[in-house]
Amino acid sequence: MPSAVWIDESGRVLRIDEGTYAAKHEISGFEFGREDYAPLLRDWVKHGASSRYVADPAQIRPRDAQASQADAAFKLGVHFFKAGNLPKANQYWEQAQRGNADSWNYHRQDWTFDGDDAARANWAARVQQRTGAAYYQPIAGLD
Repeated sequence: MPSAVWIDESGRVLRIDEGTYAAKHEISGFEFGREDYAPLLRDWVKHGASSRYVADPAQIRPRDAQASQADAAFKLGVHFFKAGNLPKANQYWEQAQRGNADSWNYHRQDWTFDGDDAARANWAARVQQRTGAAYYQPIAGLD
């Protein structure tokens, strides 16, 4: 999953919740990824805690109850999938996707169980539905 969390040597979360690839990619004629993320990461590696891209703790938002419930539903779906109960797994995956419809993670992870070709087709169809909407949220702290 393309996502990023910066955790320092003492275990403190310094940035979180940025779904990203650090370079641009193309699948089925759709471009995704970003080129503005890798320079931030390099700056943090070079400057550590003094990097201007280390988030203010007040910027790191906790999950709300609905997002937490969606996460739990997705994990139950994975559990039932591994146990061989696909109908129950799909029930929970659909619940997770309804509970946090803006999360690409639930959609992409669910699609991976359908195989690569179906996953690509599902992803491409969903991208097309987002006409004009950003695939990735803007990165906090960029000027």
